[in-house]
Amino acid sequence: MRSTRSGGNTVSVRILLRALLSAALLFCASGVQAAAPDVESFAKLPTLRSPSLSPDGQYLALSVHNNDAKWGEADYQLVVFHLPDLKGVSRLNMAPHYQPAEIVWLSDTRLAVSLAYTSGSLDVPQQTGEVIALDYDGSHKQTLYSPRQRGSAGAGIHSMDMPLGAASIGGLPYPRNGHIYLHLSRWPERHTTDDLDAVRSEVYDVDSANGRATLLGGIDKGNMAFVIHDGVARYAYGLIDAHTMEVYARADASQPWHKLDSSVTGKELTPLRMSRDGSKLWSLYSADGGPEALVVSQPDGSARQVLASDAFAAVQDVLWDQATGTPYAAIFTDGRPHLTYLDPGIHAQVLKALNDKFADHMVTIGSMDDSGKSMLVVATSDRDPGTVALFDTATMNLRPLYQVEDWIHPEQMAERRPFRFKASDGMELAGYLTLPNGKDPHKLPTILLPHGGPIGPSDEWSYDPDSQFLASLGYAVVQVNYRGSGGRGPDFQLAGYRHFGDRIQQDLLDGLDWATQQGYVDRSRLCVYGGSFGGYSSLMQPILSPGLFKCAIDYAGVSDWSIGFRKSDTSRMKLGRKYFAEAIGDEAAARAISPLYELEKFNVPVLIAHGEDDPRVPYENAKVLRAALEKAGKPYEWLSKPKEGHGFYTEQDRADMYRHMQAFLAKYLGP
Repeated sequence: MRSTRSGGNTVSVRILLRALLSAALLFCASGVQAAAPDVESFAKLPTLRSPSLSPDGQYLALSVHNNDAKWGEADYQLVVFHLPDLKGVSRLNMAPHYQPAEIVWLSDTRLAVSLAYTSGSLDVPQQTGEVIALDYDGSHKQTLYSPRQRGSAGAGIHSMDMPLGAASIGGLPYPRNGHIYLHLSRWPERHTTDDLDAVRSEVYDVDSANGRATLLGGIDKGNMAFVIHDGVARYAYGLIDAHTMEVYARADASQPWHKLDSSVTGKELTPLRMSRDGSKLWSLYSADGGPEALVVSQPDGSARQVLASDAFAAVQDVLWDQATGTPYAAIFTDGRPHLTYLDPGIHAQVLKALNDKFADHMVTIGSMDDSGKSMLVVATSDRDPGTVALFDTATMNLRPLYQVEDWIHPEQMAERRPFRFKASDGMELAGYLTLPNGKDPHKLPTILLPHGGPIGPSDEWSYDPDSQFLASLGYAVVQVNYRGSGGRGPDFQLAGYRHFGDRIQQDLLDGLDWATQQGYVDRSRLCVYGGSFGGYSSLMQPILSPGLFKCAIDYAGVSDWSIGFRKSDTSRMKLGRKYFAEAIGDEAAARAISPLYELEKFNVPVLIAHGEDDPRVPYENAKVLRAALEKAGKPYEWLSKPKEGHGFYTEQDRADMYRHMQAFLAKYLGP
């Protein structure tokens, strides 16, 4: 990675200026007729991400992905622009597959960046445990922590202040002073990639100027995070298995940790922040397993008061006032996202006014300066991947900055309609129906599109390239947040355990039945497509509903769960192994729900697509499936990519996948 000072003549500046010109599409009408999107449009990765405003509001830092990178140019860059003229100040080139994960300002002129590595499009970029700091102009670059460089000849003099592990950004002191809190998941001294478990969790105060680290607290449990108040680690919390949160607290640094009793934590408690004076604690809380609410309490958990809750959906995010440190809004993402406003202050007023004005979008505040007067406003919708603007509360002026994907024109995209329905066992579920533009929304050829996971992820009312691509071809798309999905509380997720191959699959069918009863679906032209667990579901659906589907697309999917028990990266962690045992059972139970062993019931053509270096769902899943289909004389089509992980990373491979899907669906469903 190299840092380069720039007067604006860089790839990143050209990208931002191009996006700036098109950003006004959200805030003012455009009379230009855009060309219809092609396959490559849906395959491109977002250009601009993770925007962060400096404390004085003078600079904007963000991650730039160069879609048109040429030989020798970086795929990703960290860039800093001056505001409001958007003059490029500096850029930091990332190594291939690396990207800025989280960007935080430590002072008016210095920032820190955690790094992430992307192994495939179906995996969230994985943080590497590395954090760097640099000045706004690219100077004084300092590695704050790197497990790769720790103790090496090129590392700083303080590289050994923290033991071997993976670091992540854990917050900032108040007021900002150039320091940063780093959480460290500590590995055993003889750490190997065959064992990904942390043995201890610690938090450090790190001086970004020289890398000196001071221990603030630690606990002999892995995978814990901390809440810091006045330089003291007051709370430690984390999962001890895939669904059980433990919370520990202490009054000051001299006191030992004590585990909070279930009378305080309920079914689940996630501490978020303490008030500046230390008198209050804000948390996400589920008393009995239902959707998590935002609550405020005394530091010991007493005198709890609910600030925002919903009987159906959990609080997904909380917006905080930078000046006061208090929350001013909570976000719920079920159906159409909505907000609960927590105070009558200026930020809640601005947010409500913007959401009222741009009612076809969800508008949030992504970042603000320390005074709270300058705010980055982010607007997204089912048709818009995201538009970012700068709002000045002093002048009440809204200035568009850029579009996240400026080649996507929202007016050309398809509507995603939220729906709710009762599953066949009576449980209330939700989903999304994407309908192609310009077509009679009745008796449409339809794709059932299960999301991955299955435990935790969920579909949302947002721009989804898969469903938009399929809708552009004229297909309706049905997506269901089956039991096990996130956003509904811990009990809803637990309801998916031991039901990967039956109840979850029935939830998908029940959602498809709902869409059929409403008249949207042509049941003579149905296909199922999904990635990861969605790929597994694409293999199970034709087995469980013979004669219903005309085809299936298995993208990085599981054909034999027992392979993952032995070879996946999940199996290299205690939490992962415990998850397999609790959610599936033993290897005999894994084989019992694996489509590989029920292929005599699988009687539709299938497109199999898989990365050959997939660590999450090993490539062996695709190879054994192909061999079994060949042996049985059953039709399939094949697309594998070397050097690809869990999902296809390169835009060329993603576009190739979409082209194969387009031809496959036209062949078996018609255009």
